[in-house]
Order: sequence, then C-alpha cells, then structure tokens
Amino acid sequence: MQASSKTSQARTQFGVVGAGLWGSFHCKTLNALPNAEIAAVCDLDPARARSMQEQFGARKVYTDYRELIADPEVEAVTVATPDFAHGDIVLAAITAQKHVLSEKPLATSLDEARKIAELAAKGKTKVMVDFHNRVNPAVHAVKEAISAGEIGAPLHGSARLSNTLFVPFELLSWAAKSSALWFLGSHAVDALRFVLEAEVVRVQAMKRHGFLAAQGVDTADVHLALLEFDNGAVVSLENSWVLPRDLPLIFDFKVEVVGEKGSLAIDTAQNGTFKKYAGAGLRSGDMLGVTPAGGGRIGGFVMEAIARFVDAVTLGTPVLADAEDGLEVTRVLTAIEEAARTGETVRLPKSRH
Repeated sequence: MQASSKTSQARTQFGVVGAGLWGSFHCKTLNALPNAEIAAVCDLDPARARSMQEQFGARKVYTDYRELIADPEVEAVTVATPDFAHGDIVLAAITAQKHVLSEKPLATSLDEARKIAELAAKGKTKVMVDFHNRVNPAVHAVKEAISAGEIGAPLHGSARLSNTLFVPFELLSWAAKSSALWFLGSHAVDALRFVLEAEVVRVQAMKRHGFLAAQGVDTADVHLALLEFDNGAVVSLENSWVLPRDLPLIFDFKVEVVGEKGSLAIDTAQNGTFKKYAGAGLRSGDMLGVTPAGGGRIGGFVMEAIARFVDAVTLGTPVLADAEDGLEVTRVLTAIEEAARTGETVRLPKSRH
C-alpha cells in the first residue's frame, strides 16, 4: 500500500471498472475517504477511461479489466459496468483474491450468480453488492418500524420503482440489453427482503413489450409482479421504463406495507422539499440519494453505501449486502421473468434464511 501525501496512514488501493455515472460515484466516494485511494480505473472506451483518470486522479488507466485485476497494487475492485457485465469481472476479482464491490444486479443469470456466491463463500475476501437502499433513510425507517412490531405482522404491500422515458432513451446506451426489471427491480426486491426480513417463495407476473421496441429500444416496457414472502406477506411490484418525461424526477419510488396493527408508506421521489419552476414545469431534487458534502465527507445514501464497502475492506466491518443476497435477488428476478413469459406461478426453493 502507498502512503498518502495528506496523511501518514497508508491507504487501501482501489481499482474502479466502468467509467459511467456510477463509476464516477465510486471515484468521488473513494477520493473523499481518508483511508482509500484510486490506484487505477478501467473502461472499454480508452477516451472515457482517460477522462475518468484525469478527473479523479487515478495513477493508472486500463481498457481491460483483467489487467486491472492483475495489477499487484490494486487491493480491492469496484464494478460499475452495465447490468449484464458484472459476473465475469466479479468472478475474476474473487479468483485473484481481491475484495470486490459489484453494482446490482450481481448477475443476470442464475447460474452465474450461483458461481459467484459459491466462490465468495470459499474465499477470504470481502464481496459486496451495492444494494444502496439498505442505507436509504426512508427504507431504513420502514425496516425499524416493522422490526419493532409497530404495525404488527406485515400482511400486504406494494412497491413501485420506475423510471421516465429519459432512462432507456438517453441515460443508458445499453438499455436494450437490460430492462427496468433488472435495472430497478433488483433494488426493489432487495429493499423488500430487507424491510420484511423475509424471502420470496412464490411469484406471479405479467409484462408488456412493444412501445419501447417500436422506438428502437427492444426491451420490456414494464414488469408487474405479485410476490409472496415466507412470512405470509404478499407484495405487488412495478418496474417500468415508460413513465412520462415531465415527472419532477427521472425515478419514482414508493413503498407501502400494511400490517395487523397499522401501515407504513414512503414516497422518496415526488417530495415537496425542493421545487423548481424554470420553464420545464415542476422539477424536484433528490434530497436523499446524492447530497452536497465537503472534503473528507460523503453525501447521501448512494455514496454512503459505497463507503460501507471501504469500511468492510479497511476496518473489517460487515458488508452491506453479500453475494448470497445478490443470488437471492437474481433468483427472484429470473422467477419474475419466467412467470411473465409462461403465465404460470413460479415457486422458489427455500433459501439460506
């Protein structure tokens, strides 16, 4: 490890794979924390990789993730590539005995997710999936209220995590290789598992396909699912990429849980904390996810989740969500896809929990 010029304490050396929006969040967090340093960055596009290197001060730049992982100075790897491109990188990092943080989903195939979970269980390195809603203050408040018994046993609920058309058409160049289910449903399913402290055992689902495809993005418009958990709760789930562009934010995230003695609800997107009218109708700001922060600090739960990985690597604390959590979410999402494709109810095997 290399000593920092700003502190006498040695910093852990991180490599970041993926030079998109989320890769920049990884770099901003690593640069803010006193016990972390960016040793290298990597992207398939050389220009994007060099731009990230220049912006965040990484010492080295690569266009092949295998070279970054093989770099002896890199002690931990963070993966911020598209949804479908996580598995190989995570497997390579674990095999090389490097700590690894993967953006969600851990993998988009059940076989690949199983391989990762099995390898992670045998290894000694930290493996974390960035299910950042586990540190979303609103989601955490729901979990605490349920755990404290304030609404009694959960009976039913609903969750909506959807995007406007901006996401598949403008934000993601690779949208046709994913879907709102994988891009958003991964977060929503884990958040439900987290707050209910339960696992999905039965799935029914439907999807619609055609609107996005007719405009050049060949993926599902929406997945709608009904999830039964092993504690008896039943939750409806919506993941859509066709919300109108003129919503105040590009995402809409709502959760409601009804229990025997009461109910809980969160609406983290369309809040009234900040409203802007500047010629494009009502616009809001994300008041929870990414917030301003000064030097040596991070802001918002998006950055906080990444910082939890740094804590796990440098301080030995537990990861926010492990490879088994990633496997369970992939198991549920593949079940939703199967149920939507076949029209049949899909039963899931009993999990580790």
